[in-house]
Amino acid sequence: MKYIRTFIIFIVVSNLTYSQNLKDSVKWISIENAGELFIQKQKPVLIYFYKNNCDSCRLQEQTTFSNPEVANYINVLFYPVKINVETKDSLKFFDGKYYKNSGKYGKIHDLVYKLAGTVDSFPALTVFSRRAAGRTFFGYKDRDEIFRILIYYAEDIDLSTPFEDWYKYHKKGYPPGQKQIITRLKIRWKTLDEALELNKKESRKILLNFYNYNKISCSLIRTQTFNNKFIAEYLNEKYYPVNIDVFSQDTLNIMGQTYINENKPYKYHQLPIAALGGKMIFPAFIILDENEKVLIKVQEYMTPEKFEPLMKYYGDDYYKKENFDNFMKHFKSKLKESDN
Repeated sequence: MKYIRTFIIFIVVSNLTYSQNLKDSVKWISIENAGELFIQKQKPVLIYFYKNNCDSCRLQEQTTFSNPEVANYINVLFYPVKINVETKDSLKFFDGKYYKNSGKYGKIHDLVYKLAGTVDSFPALTVFSRRAAGRTFFGYKDRDEIFRILIYYAEDIDLSTPFEDWYKYHKKGYPPGQKQIITRLKIRWKTLDEALELNKKESRKILLNFYNYNKISCSLIRTQTFNNKFIAEYLNEKYYPVNIDVFSQDTLNIMGQTYINENKPYKYHQLPIAALGGKMIFPAFIILDENEKVLIKVQEYMTPEKFEPLMKYYGDDYYKKENFDNFMKHFKSKLKESDN
C-alpha cells in the first residue's frame, strides 16, 4: 500500500508540474511593445487576461492557445498581449498613461478593470481593431468560438457588421466542429462569357462577385448571403450572377478589354485589380447595368438583411427614380428567418 500511495502522489505531482510548465504556442508581447508596433503598422491587438489558480484560464492556454491553427493565426494577424490580472507591475497603455495596481479593485490591476470592467469574469479577451476600437469577450473560448472573434477583426468585418450579426451567420456557415458546412447552391452562377452572351439576348443587371478563397468572409457572403433562398431566387430572375476567382488564370473579356493574370506579387487577376481600383479589400462585388456600366462597387461583408435592399434598389431600377436613402424609407423586407 505504501508503494501504491507513493506512486499516486508521484503521478499527481507530475501532472500538476506538467500543467504549470505547459506553454501555449502564441508569441505574447508586452502591452508597451504592442502599442509601439501598432503605431508603425495597424494590426488588431488581442489582450488576454488571465488569473492565477483559474481552471478556465489554464484550459484556455492548454487547449485553444496551444492549437497551432489558432496560434499561427494570432501570431500573424494580431499583436497578442497576455496580462496577469493581479500583476503588481506598472503598465503603460496606448494612450501613454501608466496604470498601477492601486488596490481599488481588490487584487485586480487598475488597467485590467479599465479595459475589461470586471473583477471576477476571467479569462477575458479584449480586442482592439485596426482603428483602436475595443471590445471585451468573457469566458473560456474553444477553437470554434475564438475564430468567430479573430476573423471578425482580422478581416475588418467590424467596419460593416455588428458582431452579433456576424456571429449568427458564421455559426451557420461554420457549425461547431466543422470546417465549413456543405451548402446546396440555390444561386445559378454563370461564367463571365455566359453572362455577357445571355445579356445580348435578354438584358439584365450583372453581379460580379470577386471571390478570395483566403477570406472566410468571402465564403460566408457566398453561402449565407447570396445563397439565401429569397435572395438567390431574386438574383436568378433579375441578374446574371458571376463568381470570379481573384487568383484565376483565365483570360477574361469585358467592356472591350482583355484581362489576364500576370502572376505578379500577390497573384491577383487583372480584372479584379481594375474593377476595384487596385484596392484589394474583400469581400467585394460590383453591379453592372444592362450596358455593362458600373452602378455600384461594394467592398465589405454584407448579411442577407443588408444586401436585400441593395439588390432590389438596382434590380428593380429604383436607382433611376430616387436616392438610396429615400428608397429605404419605404422598403419592406421579404426575408424570413426560416429562409436564411
